[in-house]
Amino acid sequence: MYIGKLAKLSGATPKAIRLYEAMGLIPVPSRQGQYRVYSLKDVSLVHMIRRAQAVGFSLAELKPLVALKAKTNQLSIEEANLLIARKREKLRNDMDKIMSQDQQLMALHEELNRISE
Repeated sequence: MYIGKLAKLSGATPKAIRLYEAMGLIPVPSRQGQYRVYSLKDVSLVHMIRRAQAVGFSLAELKPLVALKAKTNQLSIEEANLLIARKREKLRNDMDKIMSQDQQLMALHEELNRISE
């Protein structure tokens, strides 16, 4: 399938797919003349990349995991789980910071209301 079909099936834009290819996140596809020819495996991989991005992973964070997959021809579940655990820990830390800031804002709001009375 060509890049347009891959884009349609995966939900990514052709520009994003080219970026994933340039970054080494997806393998360089075979060519038919000037056209890139992708497989169903590429659809799954692009879909996974997009899902990971949707939950906060950067492409740079995904690169080591995908590079390992390309090297061994299989996804390392241990590495993926570790990456997810780290992301979840960072998210929890960020949530704690946000909750603390919210409490500080509430205290400031109450203080300002007391001063203005």
